Amino acid sequence: MLGDRVRTHDRWRERVSRQQPSHRDVRRVDGPVSRPSRRDRRVSGRDSGGAVQPAGPGVPAKTGTAHRNNFDALRIAAALAVIVGHGFELTGHASAVPRVLGFPLHTLGVQVFFIISGYLIATSWIRSPRLTHYLRNRALRIFPALAAVVLASVFILGPIISSLSVSEYFRSDRTWNYLLNIFLRPVYDLPGVFSENAFSHSVNGSLWTLPIEFACYLFVPILLFVKRPALAVLVFALASVGVSRFVDEPLIAYGTSWQRAFGLWVAFAAGMLMAVLSRKIQRRADVALVLLVVQVLVAASFDPPTARAVAWITLPYVVITFGMMSTPGLRSVSRFGDISYGLYIFAFPVQQLIVMRYPGIPLAANVMIVTVVTALLAFASWHAIEKHALRLKARPSRGRPEAARDANAVRGPATGEGPAALET
Repeated sequence: MLGDRVRTHDRWRERVSRQQPSHRDVRRVDGPVSRPSRRDRRVSGRDSGGAVQPAGPGVPAKTGTAHRNNFDALRIAAALAVIVGHGFELTGHASAVPRVLGFPLHTLGVQVFFIISGYLIATSWIRSPRLTHYLRNRALRIFPALAAVVLASVFILGPIISSLSVSEYFRSDRTWNYLLNIFLRPVYDLPGVFSENAFSHSVNGSLWTLPIEFACYLFVPILLFVKRPALAVLVFALASVGVSRFVDEPLIAYGTSWQRAFGLWVAFAAGMLMAVLSRKIQRRADVALVLLVVQVLVAASFDPPTARAVAWITLPYVVITFGMMSTPGLRSVSRFGDISYGLYIFAFPVQQLIVMRYPGIPLAANVMIVTVVTALLAFASWHAIEKHALRLKARPSRGRPEAARDANAVRGPATGEGPAALET
């Protein structure tokens, strides 16, 4: 008995001694920390492929935008594509909307948003699979700015431009029903607002994708919890394709057309697959360029449904590969604020307002004015609301180093919410 205790004590001391740093290690840690040289920083950047490492445990990631990749630039480009495409629609030129890679321009912007969102949100879950933290971070990204644009529409925009008197406006049930948008229940019209516009019953048509986006967030933990997550995501994508192509009966629930949702879910699932298989898929610029050329040729040679089906294979690789690059200029577009979310949730009512006030204005002038005004609103939203809300996000916890290595493309939980289009 005594011998067993002695042996146990010896093993414990041996284990502790192995964990203690040597005197050399202590001196190195306690000594002055040298700043890495410029050459070291360049080599480190090449080794990481321009990716930003996750914040360490206990070190809060900044809510500014210090990403060293192209995702911020891609999101802004997608938001601008939505603004331009909606510009054609809202000024009565729907038939003239440019088609790019087989999609109407604004629909392509939405597809890009959902691909990026699927990749980054899946990466966030892989790094920190804690459901409460995950849902908290997603809610903090979507709801603060959404509440701001809905409240501004109801209490500022509506009373000023409604054809009804202020008292009639606030007595209407439709005014208060519009607040349901804060809870992701799409309601599009306010009484007497934009009643003479071409889209007379839509104050903010870009909000319809938000419940679809949030539904995708709820699918992520379920699909990635199973033993073979890649297979689960693939089955989810194929099921979405099947419903979107072969189910004709309208599927309306919670004010949302879920048939239109399935096409976006495919894009989101494709982005998720790129995250789940990130160790097996090599992201190469030359391959992305070849796939982009293939998509251009398919879009020019086949009907839109075929081009869209092929795009669900080619476009995710192109978008994620380009997004993971670190291109000078593009990687720093959001150094003064991440305005992509604000661009698409504020743009639609601004566009409607410009159409109402200046109905004969040329499309190019309309788009320029809308872009400038919306960018200012998005900038204000970021600095007054969004960045402060994001400081409340839960941070990745200690204990999952392998997940952190898998997710080293992103510094914090991502911000991939896709703006809506008038068609998908």
